[in-house]
Amino acid sequence: MLDGLLTAANSVISVCYFIIGFLILLPFIRGQQKTPLVLATICVFFSCALGHGAHVLMMLFASQHHLLLLKFQIGVDIITATVAITYVALRRYYSFLVDGPLLLTQTQEQLEIANAELKSLNAKLESLVLERTLELSRANEELAAKATERQQIISALNRSNAFLKAQQETGVDGILVVDENNQVLYYNQNFYQIWQIPESLVQQADDRKILELVGTKPVNEKEFLAKVNYLYQHPEIVSRDEILLKDGRTLDRYTAAIYSSEGTYHGRIWFFRDISELKAKEEELRQSKEFLQLIINVMPQLVAWKDRNSIYLGCNQKSALIAGLEAPEQIVGKNDYELAWKKEEADFFRACDARVMESNQAEMHIIEPQQQASGKQAWLDTSKLPLHDKDGNVIGILVVIDDITERKAASDALQASEALLKHKASELEATLYELQQTQAQLIQTEKMSALGQLVAGVAHEINNPVNFIFGNLTHASQYIDELMDLLKCYQREYPNPSSALLNKMEDIDYKYLIIDLPKLLSSMKIGATRIREIVLSLRTFSRLDEASMKAVNIHDGIDSTLLILQSRLKNKAGIEIKVIKNYADLPDVQCYAGQLNQVFMNVLCNAIDVLETEINIPTPTIEIRTKLQELHRVIITIADNGYGIPESVQKQIFDPFFTTKPVGKGTGLGLSISYQIVVNKHGGVFNFTSAPGKTEFWIEIPLTQS
Repeated sequence: MLDGLLTAANSVISVCYFIIGFLILLPFIRGQQKTPLVLATICVFFSCALGHGAHVLMMLFASQHHLLLLKFQIGVDIITATVAITYVALRRYYSFLVDGPLLLTQTQEQLEIANAELKSLNAKLESLVLERTLELSRANEELAAKATERQQIISALNRSNAFLKAQQETGVDGILVVDENNQVLYYNQNFYQIWQIPESLVQQADDRKILELVGTKPVNEKEFLAKVNYLYQHPEIVSRDEILLKDGRTLDRYTAAIYSSEGTYHGRIWFFRDISELKAKEEELRQSKEFLQLIINVMPQLVAWKDRNSIYLGCNQKSALIAGLEAPEQIVGKNDYELAWKKEEADFFRACDARVMESNQAEMHIIEPQQQASGKQAWLDTSKLPLHDKDGNVIGILVVIDDITERKAASDALQASEALLKHKASELEATLYELQQTQAQLIQTEKMSALGQLVAGVAHEINNPVNFIFGNLTHASQYIDELMDLLKCYQREYPNPSSALLNKMEDIDYKYLIIDLPKLLSSMKIGATRIREIVLSLRTFSRLDEASMKAVNIHDGIDSTLLILQSRLKNKAGIEIKVIKNYADLPDVQCYAGQLNQVFMNVLCNAIDVLETEINIPTPTIEIRTKLQELHRVIITIADNGYGIPESVQKQIFDPFFTTKPVGKGTGLGLSISYQIVVNKHGGVFNFTSAPGKTEFWIEIPLTQS
């Protein structure tokens, strides 16, 4: 019975431990109390439950496995005891984990509140840290900018110092710098070279010994040192003078005080330059100048020279006397208005000077009047030449003058005589020109008259037989037609001729003769008609019966001229010269028909002369246009597509006896006489335009002559 009670009690205790452990395990699994100590408590309860459960098993099955269960019970008890002791030992520190979930929950709520406050504090702290970081960043940027600027200033200062030192060392001056206490701060290499300071003393860098040595170099040592001390005592003085050394050299000395931008005195700088060679050259130049002055003083001409502003720089003795001065030196610095000349003369001199200097071109033998200091009105032959520096720039002007007063008087008389002779010569030349024009026109008129008479005679002699032939051709044609009709009747009446007749018909080629004979008569009639047209054109061209002015058809004159020139309308390459006629509907024009035809002949012959030698033109062309302008003037243009008239000869194209053709081919009178015919005899216009590829002659005459 006791064993049963013990088994029941252990069973109840084991189940209770399991239930308590399970109740603690549920919040742990949900994450509400998920801590290591809560897990330890769960293990304690489950181990106790296992221990009591093992007692129950041992008591139930001890009879069969007594030894094995006993060992198992002992192991479980040891584990349970270990866990229990550990838990008891740590319980007083972590009792809140197992004693009260409520305490844990309250603690967690307080922890959450504390976390929220901590987050708020963290946000405020982060804001403050960010603001402070921005302030620090700006401060760092300003410091970096200032550091960069300072570095740039230091670099620029170092660069400036390097340039300054290089300039001081490479210059020609010896430089000495002392501070406000008269202590040496710097001297360059030229300083001790100019003062010939030994290298050994320079290497010692003993400023006191160097200055003492410098003080012994001048000829007047006391005056040199006194001047130095005086300048040190009066820093505001800027001084420049020359120092004569005992070795014969001359130094140029320049000194000035050194002040800061605020006006603080920081010392004095000294410059020394060896000018011995310069002084020697100045002396040579002075002697050369004196010698040159002696030379120009003995010259017979008046000589003077000026600067760019026409200010006198010097002259010879003769120029000075004429200007009213005692010596050449007195003219230096004066201008023409300050001398003895009249104002208009001075204006003329100044304008001429400016023109020569601006153009950089000499003007020779300028004849100009001049009122001299003695009151004499003189005439001068002046030559003005620009003066240049070594680079070729104009720096002034040289004036060389000859007094030609007496020569001018003789020249004026000679010029008056020459003017009279020139006038008479021009009159003779005009008379000769008129005679030449008249002679040329008479020659050409006589030639055209002879040609007209010849053409008219030939036309008359040809016209009579041609009229006889032309008139008989009609009857011959009629007779032949009747004979052919008679032969046809014979053939119808006697269709079977004899063998002798057939042989004769075959010998004379009867069938061909019957067909060709009418054609032959027609060709003869056409030829006779052509001869009559040519004769008519010759008579129209010559116009012997129309020597007086009368109204004619201009187109007939042009066509007759083209008909006469028909045989020439081919070039050397065998290409036919194409003639394009664009005639307007014109009324009859009152003119000298024969002379106007002569104009057409001259212009067309010139065009043909050009085109027949030009073999590179694919289609040589002459274009003739006529039109009526303003109802009272007729315009005829004749154009060709040849190589044109060169510009160099276009102005001479209407001059008598001028020709570009080879000797023997042209007289040079054709266009000149044509100009006289159109302009003088018809009151018209005769002109031309020419360019490569087109030359056009323009003939314009009135419809009626006044």
